[in-house]
Amino acid sequence: MTREEQAALAELERRHLTRRCCVTLTIPLLAEPEALAPVRHRIRAYFALWDRLDLADTAELCVSELITNAIVHIGPGTPITLHASMAGLHPRISLTDPAAHAFPTLLPATDDAESGRGLALIAALSHEWGVIQDPTTKTIWCELEA
Repeated sequence: MTREEQAALAELERRHLTRRCCVTLTIPLLAEPEALAPVRHRIRAYFALWDRLDLADTAELCVSELITNAIVHIGPGTPITLHASMAGLHPRISLTDPAAHAFPTLLPATDDAESGRGLALIAALSHEWGVIQDPTTKTIWCELEA
């Protein structure tokens, strides 16, 4: 086996072991505009790890919309948790917040509205999306095309 083949094999083994350890990415953060860029970079790196850069732009946009919705509708500084998972048939992104009472609603935005398209974008970009509520939290999730 050549040196190049050994290096390639070692890289494949490293990626395989890393993937097995990182099926789900969990990022606890505060709902702040300053959090958007670093979280988008981490999501892109996560999708690159799984050789799914074809979905990275969509994943970044979904993450941006989920975090922005938390900032706008729940409030800046709220502790939230973002998850990304490759465990199912479709890559899944979700955001959990402590505002179980603030149920998100998909409403049509007028042509001149400056906001109000977050859930519509998530619905358009994802294979499927939804909300899971429990007594103290809610989780908005979306699954991307595989």
